[in-house]
Parts: sequence; C-alpha cells; structure tokens
Amino acid sequence: MNINIEFYDICYILSGFFVASIVFGFYVSKLKKEIKILKRQYEKKSIGADDSSLRVKTLENKIQTLEAALKKQMGN
Repeated sequence: MNINIEFYDICYILSGFFVASIVFGFYVSKLKKEIKILKRQYEKKSIGADDSSLRVKTLENKIQTLEAALKKQMGN
C-alpha cells in the first residue's frame, strides 16, 4: 500500500513538471515572437531614419543648386 502511494506521488510530481514545461514552452515561444516583431519595428525605424537623412541631404543639395543658379541670374 505504501509503495502505491509513493508511486502516485511521483506520477503527480512528474505530471506537474510536464505541464509546467509545456506552459513555459508556450510562454517562451510567445516572447520569441514578440522579440522578432520588435526587431522588425526597430529595423523599419532605422531604415526610415536613414531615408530621412538622405532626403535632407538631397534637399540641401537642391537648395545649393538653386542658390547658385539664383546668384548666376542676379549677376547677369
């Protein structure tokens, strides 16, 4: 009788560890998905920042070209 009770206790403990590992696995997979999403958002923002700096440089170059053309026309 005593051996059967110990066997059931061991089975309960092992099943508890098994259920806990499944729940923990789901939690870890959810965190991994969130990390991937955050990485994508960060990459998009960094690419957008690069695009913004390129746009600013392009506009500055256009302004310099227009200023040079204006000065040339003012000289004529």
